[in-house]
Amino acid sequence: MHGTTHRVVSGVLEDELYAMECEMLVNWDTFTVESVQTRMKRFTTTRCPLADKVFDLTEGWKIDSEIEARIKKEIGRYGCRHMAILMVDCCRSLVAAELARDLRAALEKDPETDKKNLAAEFVKAHPQVGSFLPRAFGANHLP
Repeated sequence: MHGTTHRVVSGVLEDELYAMECEMLVNWDTFTVESVQTRMKRFTTTRCPLADKVFDLTEGWKIDSEIEARIKKEIGRYGCRHMAILMVDCCRSLVAAELARDLRAALEKDPETDKKNLAAEFVKAHPQVGSFLPRAFGANHLP
């Protein structure tokens, strides 16, 4: 079992053409990808399985404003762009979940908590992941 600083985030892409899964283990304190496990059950091109050889490259990558382009370039270009998009979505989901966790804790303490202020404080505390916050949290208007 990992400590409380570790987070597991997963994503699934499944439709009539694709069936893919991605699971990332991230150290939230250091914003570091520790491991990526994937599974491709159904895909359309011979390039998709090539991504298996490059997933290990992501270990040690920091989740920051640069990781989206890096995943798309190094995973998408040299392997599977569908899995790359799934990995980016996992990063976004992780950041949104952490903000939601902070929001829930704050609302339990004080139901009148200012949500926009809390989101701004979250970005101040974690500036490297601010670009991953969904618009629903008003992140596009935060410093």
